[in-house]
Amino acid sequence: MTASFRARLLDEMQSIRTVDCHSHTVSCEGYYEAGEKNLFNLTSYFERDFQSVAGVSSDRVFGKCDNDTERWRALERVLWRSRNVSYWRHNLTVYRELFDLTGDELTDENWSAVNEAIKRKTADPGWYDHVTRDLCNLETQVRNVPWFEDWDPAYFTAILRMEPALELHNSDVRSGLERRLDREIGSLSDATDALAALAAEYRSRGAVGIKLAHAYSRTLATENVPEAAAAPIFARALKGERLSVGETRAVQDHIIYFLAGLAGEMGLVFEIHTGVQANWCNIPESNPLLLMPLILDHKHTRFDLFHAGYPFSREIGMMGKHCPNVWLNMAWMYVVTMEGSRQSLSEWIDLVPAERLLGFGSDVVWPEFIWGHLVMARSCIADVLAQKTERDFLSEAAALDLVSMLLRDNGLRLYTA
Repeated sequence: MTASFRARLLDEMQSIRTVDCHSHTVSCEGYYEAGEKNLFNLTSYFERDFQSVAGVSSDRVFGKCDNDTERWRALERVLWRSRNVSYWRHNLTVYRELFDLTGDELTDENWSAVNEAIKRKTADPGWYDHVTRDLCNLETQVRNVPWFEDWDPAYFTAILRMEPALELHNSDVRSGLERRLDREIGSLSDATDALAALAAEYRSRGAVGIKLAHAYSRTLATENVPEAAAAPIFARALKGERLSVGETRAVQDHIIYFLAGLAGEMGLVFEIHTGVQANWCNIPESNPLLLMPLILDHKHTRFDLFHAGYPFSREIGMMGKHCPNVWLNMAWMYVVTMEGSRQSLSEWIDLVPAERLLGFGSDVVWPEFIWGHLVMARSCIADVLAQKTERDFLSEAAALDLVSMLLRDNGLRLYTA
């Protein structure tokens, strides 16, 4: 019965116009301006494992090669040491689904055909729309938009990235914001007023949230530093003085608290990167539990916490259960670890009201990898729901409702309502 119901779940997912709840996808115009795509530059998160194994970037390695055959030999040496990782299986899924890969792996016999298929298909002017609209069947992509950049609402729903807000003690960042808003920042209150003005501008143009990914560079732990304590420190930065690590953190903490309050006041979703990191990052600093004081102090702000908090997925699950202002987002997760994704999602379904679970966020640049990620996500979701109906007393009716909620309904309610 599990196998047949799993197949039914997969069929149901085919017809859902999915909301991609976290996107970095290049625009259609930018896709074609980027030039020729091939086996060696159309890649995604496997680049991180490539660097981990090779010690340098793939660009460095492939740049020393004279032709595609030499590039394949270099890639083959890396794959021999790392092809087990889920990031590589994401690539294989893309090659198999879109670029005519036959068999389970790239080999001497098939790599060239895949390479030529990538070059040919991605040069088609209709390819970008074919992948995003026909295959992925996306309702929208909730896309991170860097400061001062635009987006195409035909494809994307905008979230304004706010990491530069934490660098306003640096004159170059500050002057950029001053030029954008045509105002001078002469104090910490001027800085926060400018951030509010920038957020309001983007909201007026259709942005629905703000995002911080500061866990890549500092701890998520944040203290409620009052303006009276932070303002004199910021004033010294305005004079060109170099701040200590502790002083910088105090100013940043004040601004993070300000942004959390601002998001609640303006009705914006506050996205925060938690969990999964890049090479050499400090993993404990991304533990979502470190956000608890911020979340509890801003009960009227909707927090969307990313990447299942992995490897702290059980902790973030309890946050989702006990904090009604927290949404849990599976963005990135299925390509990080399919098994970890199954375990996390299964536990969350037991813990968290379904309306606050976001089942898919591609978190990729190239549209082909949205499709590969979506194939992997659907497989994991079907596994979890079929198994829970078999052994965990979840009804099939509830499971079918969850499919729509995870892939569409919850994202629409949070980001487009």
